[in-house]
Amino acid sequence: MSEENKNDKVAVLGHPGIAAMAGRGVKIPGDQVNKATEDLPDNQRSAIRRWHAHYFEHDLSLAEAGKLIGYSDAVAGLVMRGKYDGDLTNIVTKLEKFFELEERRSQGRRLEFIPTSLTREIWQVCDAAREFQKIAFIFGDQQIGKTEALKAYQIQHNHGSTIYVRNPAGGMELNFLMELARKLRISENLTVMKLRQRIISAFDDRMLLIVDEGHQSIPESGQTLNRIKTIEFIREIFDQTACGVVICATNVFRDAMEVGVVEKILRQTKRRRLCAKQLPNIPPQADLNTFAAAHGLPPATGAAAALEKRMVEDEALGMWLTLLRMGAKVATQRKQEMSWAHVIAADAGLKKMEGKKF
Repeated sequence: MSEENKNDKVAVLGHPGIAAMAGRGVKIPGDQVNKATEDLPDNQRSAIRRWHAHYFEHDLSLAEAGKLIGYSDAVAGLVMRGKYDGDLTNIVTKLEKFFELEERRSQGRRLEFIPTSLTREIWQVCDAAREFQKIAFIFGDQQIGKTEALKAYQIQHNHGSTIYVRNPAGGMELNFLMELARKLRISENLTVMKLRQRIISAFDDRMLLIVDEGHQSIPESGQTLNRIKTIEFIREIFDQTACGVVICATNVFRDAMEVGVVEKILRQTKRRRLCAKQLPNIPPQADLNTFAAAHGLPPATGAAAALEKRMVEDEALGMWLTLLRMGAKVATQRKQEMSWAHVIAADAGLKKMEGKKF
């Protein structure tokens, strides 16, 4: 055993409940780890929460989690539960080195996220909501890049501090509770009251909750008002923990806050807002040029510009980005450098597949 680990062993000896912590067994829930680390310095807090997320999401045993950085299952369990009596410096240093290596290895395994001016605006809202501990809203049509920007923000600002959750279809509170519990690594096999309490206790004033698809909880004409309980619970998390909150939704949510059957209910949430960011219906041309450049293409002109305009207006951004990828595949198959001609050819292939005339 190395010198730096001797004190760690001393801190573990004689501690009650060590056997219960060992083995794959029942996982240490995320809200317990968040509570145990809430008062630690930022670097220690982030490293331990990230370690726990890795252990949980990869279904590791405590022994396997400890082995990642050369420690025992007992140390891993004590650190995650906030019961470790030794100095955390060595452990956190090893965790940081482990995740630095993981990050380098993962770069080549995932598709590169393409930041745009719209991304920067969305990220600024998220930063402000966290810093000033307020509720912020992001409104815009579907398929303009909101979700990808928010997911990328969560990845860049994760480490147990940013929780991204997609409001399930139907927007009912129980479904939302279960989805958020999974994100927080809390067991769903609890009563609704207990689940609500455990979720709230998992947040603190240095965290950010991002709720996507917030409009799912806005009841349509003639529907029950039960859906709106989801938004009320989000406000309850904010009120009790002072965490930052970002609610991203279509303009249906924006309109419901101004007029309609739930306007009075949403008024309390609206009063807690920092800002309400309205996004454009289609991405700005500068962003479309950025996506083109990411594929090695100059700004579109002529027939390519007409195709770009039609796709983003009629089919939305997601389909346009898919067409760019299809164009890249056409170029690869022809063993040619990608050009706008390949994107136009990919569009022609789609029309043929759909049985449409040119």
